[in-house]
Amino acid sequence: MEQRLRFKDVLNLAAPHSWPASIAAVVTALAISCHRVPHLDPLLTACLFVIVILMQSAVNAFDDYADYLKGTDTLENSPDAFDAVIVYGMKPRTARNLGFLFLLLALVPAIYVVRTCGLVPMFIGLAGALILFGYAFGRPPISYLPVGDLCAGLAMGGLIPLAGVQMLTGELDFFVLVEALPAILGIALILFSNNGCDIARDRAAGRRTLACLLGFERTAMWYRILLLIWIASPVAVLAVQGHWTSVLVYAFSCLAFSHLVVRQCGLPLGPESRRAVMGGITALVTMDCLAYCFALVLA
Repeated sequence: MEQRLRFKDVLNLAAPHSWPASIAAVVTALAISCHRVPHLDPLLTACLFVIVILMQSAVNAFDDYADYLKGTDTLENSPDAFDAVIVYGMKPRTARNLGFLFLLLALVPAIYVVRTCGLVPMFIGLAGALILFGYAFGRPPISYLPVGDLCAGLAMGGLIPLAGVQMLTGELDFFVLVEALPAILGIALILFSNNGCDIARDRAAGRRTLACLLGFERTAMWYRILLLIWIASPVAVLAVQGHWTSVLVYAFSCLAFSHLVVRQCGLPLGPESRRAVMGGITALVTMDCLAYCFALVLA
């Protein structure tokens, strides 16, 4: 029997625990923009945050809806309502409608952005929305494919900074995608962490994620390698631009959370450790983003 819709259910559907990844992409856009213009428009900055969080909430709602329809989420394999709101009582159509509501709410600040900055941010946003729509509802969904993690990372970690920098500076510069590489890899790694913990469930659902193709042992090995590559990526980006002082700033900043990197590398990937793995990688992406952006602003 369906439970009465509660604010807690709506919040769980929006999945605030996933917002730090999108916020990291916005902060990256702000850092890149600060390096190019003396002042940032506070209203446009606020609009960027609101749009991204509402879009992320809509994606989370549609993803839960799609997983429920495909039978990926069940009472047997979903630990609690925090991860599978529909399974625990919310009607599928309610979740779907809330997803559309999040999108409609995002249109309000988006209209202001278009009127102020023109159509370029809208087209970039639509490109990202198409990728994320295909991620949940494609035939097959991109989330079922080995490239799913990277596509989502590019849409969120790459296109959000690209649109954000254009909004805040008036300049469309595709080199932003290079500067946003740490955000792209970080968000892709969050999804790879999740899929690495869900190999058994995803295989049963017919998914062919990268983790499913690699298998348990090779996924664990590549997970640790990719963690180190991601942590080193800001050094490469800053060095390419000749910002050697910023390289040192970033390197010293990393020392503050190096123990968490070591801890993350030591965590096993599996359903029993999923909460620890996801909490750890989300925290790491947040801290690495702050360290990289701080170094970038000082460049």
